Amino acid sequence: MGKVLIIDDDQPIAQALALVVERLGHTPVTCNRLDQGQALARAGDFDVVLLDVRLPDGNGLDAISELQGAPSAPEVIVVTGWGDPDGAETAMRRGAWDYIEKPPTLKTMSMPLLSALAYRESRSQTKADVFVWKGITGGHPSRAKSVEIASRAARSEASVLLTGETGTGKELFARAIHANSRHNHGPFVPVDCASLPASIVESVLFGNEKGVFTGADHQREGLIVQANGGTLFLDEVGELPEPVQKAFLRVLQERMVRPVGGRTERPCVFHLIAATHRNLEQMVQLGQYREDLLFRLRGMSIELPPLREHPEDIRLFAGHFLAEYCTRYTVAPKTMSPAFLAAITAYAWPGNIRELMHAIEGVVTLALDEPVLHPVHLPVHIRVRVARGQVRDKTPTPPIPEKTSGPLPSLRDYREAMDRSYLKELLGACGGNIPAACRLSGLSRSRLYALVKAHGLTV
Repeated sequence: MGKVLIIDDDQPIAQALALVVERLGHTPVTCNRLDQGQALARAGDFDVVLLDVRLPDGNGLDAISELQGAPSAPEVIVVTGWGDPDGAETAMRRGAWDYIEKPPTLKTMSMPLLSALAYRESRSQTKADVFVWKGITGGHPSRAKSVEIASRAARSEASVLLTGETGTGKELFARAIHANSRHNHGPFVPVDCASLPASIVESVLFGNEKGVFTGADHQREGLIVQANGGTLFLDEVGELPEPVQKAFLRVLQERMVRPVGGRTERPCVFHLIAATHRNLEQMVQLGQYREDLLFRLRGMSIELPPLREHPEDIRLFAGHFLAEYCTRYTVAPKTMSPAFLAAITAYAWPGNIRELMHAIEGVVTLALDEPVLHPVHLPVHIRVRVARGQVRDKTPTPPIPEKTSGPLPSLRDYREAMDRSYLKELLGACGGNIPAACRLSGLSRSRLYALVKAHGLTV
């Protein structure tokens, strides 16, 4: 018998969901506020959470990760009367089990609920594998979920596609998957596709025979062949030229490599891990990337969240890097002052974990024997961004002239223009820091992202 938490402020809907859960032989617990649901999840042992989106005290989509991070790590099924494709995508990307529109019925709820409970049952009976992880995961559920998927990818021969912004730790994940796989005794061959010279990219990847082109004064063994028996890591795989995409697709299908100018092929067995910060699906739609290659790359997908989406981990990562660099540079351990912690938490970290790591290295070098770190030890550009975010622009909004030379815009057009202007000022004032922008504007994170997208702005 499973235990199901229902978070919905619509009493008839909550009762209907509870009735469905009971008819399926499980125990429902209901509440009508998001904060109540989060408290119950932290204190109880729930298998599944049925979550509404629009709640009196917040947006349910913003709470998916926190609910999954509860001690019992429940599966989350979103049940909403305001369904839309963007909301469904947001829910799935944040780890929801399913996204269902109201009104709930026994038919629409049975399959997702029972499948989620069956999945949890099978996981509880499966012996956990030891996954050696040398990095730091942080406390955010999405990072922990990424490590869990990586542990499964290490046991598989399926290709792995790592996605996420620059600096989110894609190569760290790739190396961890390799180290825990059956290919760990073989080589780990990283290839930066963005830096491959366009004129000889095929030669670098596949190898070449002597004399096949000007400058080929010797036979070259390609990087793919070098990865035989190990792992081939294609970083920024979205940068591969179209002709190379076609040739590489054949390598993946046949596991045979023919060097440029060669007459014979040689077998090559490797585990493929690819990474990109680009949207490959969008590139496929624009005709810039081969769809069949994307299918081959995406055997398993791991999406790494940007640091700004889990700011609660900034202090944890900073502490980890601080201890690491103090040891490396043989200086006494240091502590971070409250002002220092406030500054690094307020900064948006567009370069993500990598930028934070290099910033802490610079801080340790600058502070040397000083035992306590202060904001003055941070790079100037970080301090500038933080300072700008703390100061609200007090420039008065120019009044609407009583008379205009042209026709008045429609109320809808005027409101859209004002909304866009406000959003630009908001993002500028907060330095792109979404949590700070939410606090300042009073908007939920999902609503802010929706408005930013609707007005064609970028964070």
